[in-house]
Amino acid sequence: MATVEFVAAVRALADDVDANRISSSDIVDRAQMLMERMAELSSVTVLNTSVAEAKFFEAICLLSPAHQAGRPTIKISVEALEGYIRLGLKRREIARLCGVSIRTISRRLQQHGLSVSTMYSDVTDAELDSLVLELHRAHPQCGYRMMRAYLQTRGHRVQIARVRESLRRVDPQGTEFRSLLNRTLHRRQYNVPAPNCLWHIDGNHKLIRWRLVIHGGIDGFSRLVVYLVPATNNRAATVLHAFHGAVRQFGVPSRVRSDKGRENVEVAHFMVQTQGENRNSHITGRSVHNQRIERLWKDVYTQVLDLFHSLFTEMEFTRMLNPDNEIHIYALHWVFLPLLQTHLKRFQQAWNFHSIRTENYQSPYQLWLRNRDAAADPQDIDDLYGASMDGPELEDMEEVQIPEVQLPHDLSPEELARLPDRDIPMSEALDVYNSTVQELEHIFS
Repeated sequence: MATVEFVAAVRALADDVDANRISSSDIVDRAQMLMERMAELSSVTVLNTSVAEAKFFEAICLLSPAHQAGRPTIKISVEALEGYIRLGLKRREIARLCGVSIRTISRRLQQHGLSVSTMYSDVTDAELDSLVLELHRAHPQCGYRMMRAYLQTRGHRVQIARVRESLRRVDPQGTEFRSLLNRTLHRRQYNVPAPNCLWHIDGNHKLIRWRLVIHGGIDGFSRLVVYLVPATNNRAATVLHAFHGAVRQFGVPSRVRSDKGRENVEVAHFMVQTQGENRNSHITGRSVHNQRIERLWKDVYTQVLDLFHSLFTEMEFTRMLNPDNEIHIYALHWVFLPLLQTHLKRFQQAWNFHSIRTENYQSPYQLWLRNRDAAADPQDIDDLYGASMDGPELEDMEEVQIPEVQLPHDLSPEELARLPDRDIPMSEALDVYNSTVQELEHIFS
């Protein structure tokens, strides 16, 4: 069952329950199946469900009628336990999520022969080095905690010590450099009480020369990246579409902080309509007050955007790409936009699973999951809520307008079908780009 099908199945069950079209036993059976699938999917990705939906079928799975005398049997599937262990949750946290005692969880783990050690991948050092080398080529600035998270998104749960040693073997000079750099960093203080109390949103314009912008959002408390989407425009409707996708996954935040750009107007309207007026549902300010996402952009650039920036610059240097040529820009977007989306998605998944030293090595997803019901949302706040006053002074950019690509005429479906297939690896991108330019020039000749 794919993620989209999973979400549809959850919502179908909710509709059947609301309409009273299903018996109690069928509710339990279907919910049990969905909970097991949720555990499998959550170990490798972030599900496209709201918190309320997840709680709905998780709660009705906790107790099911026993087919014998005595106390009801508490059913906790082995798949659910495996999923929680892969997320790095401790026994007491699994017990709280399942609504049972720690002793019950301990017994279930023992019955199924599960422990943290049994969930680690059994890859050899040579196999691990090969995986790390492949990932390192795509993300050369990646440290060992992010490397471990990238491995986890590929289904390999590896001890942190093994990842560290593998990275030292693969990239000894880079490892030493990052170690020296980390000793000079000074972390800033930040004060937001719980997940979804405040999201920070912003646009990244490092690829603006080639008419590309990255729209991103991050949960202030947990540092969970809620969306990271490339686009060929900076319109408010595009930002709202990306924001809505995050809301469907993680729920509506209480408040949002952004800069004063017009691209955030639709999100501001949505927040005021959803969460109410006169409570700072949408907070605007200078970039210096939006340090959570400004800090994220540094890692996005070093691990994703730098690769594309360097490649596009080299393409210009060799006269393969002219940023003022509309056909060249259209071909660039046709070939590289899906690749950029893939790289950003992998980064988002890895980021959300990487451990944070200043948070006792919990990952953003762990922080979000463990604390989503932890504290009441503050009612009275000021314009500096969620701001980092001691961060570096950042330049406030003027409003960014991205001109649309102007081809001689819109491409027909038949003409689009003539363009090369763009479902390709990065290694084939330049050849496909050249083929796309040639085909477009032939179409418009």
